[in-house]
Amino acid sequence: MGERLITIRGIVIPVDWDEKGKVVAAAISTHNEDEYLIDNDYKGEKLLHFVQEEVEVSGIARKNKDKKTITVKKYILK
Repeated sequence: MGERLITIRGIVIPVDWDEKGKVVAAAISTHNEDEYLIDNDYKGEKLLHFVQEEVEVSGIARKNKDKKTITVKKYILK
């Protein structure tokens, strides 16, 4: 899957926490059970505030081994 621009829709889920229990990394779990880790850049970090919310995300997707990652270009809360 190289890099490509995609739009996905799903739920923001936590995938990593700091020692105080604060979410520090998240992913988008899509309706067809794909999971895209969210890059922790400026826009990606904003999605950490919307854990368990449904979003539509457009961005650059990459696949590295079994992991899919998305660099968020824009998002909309659903």
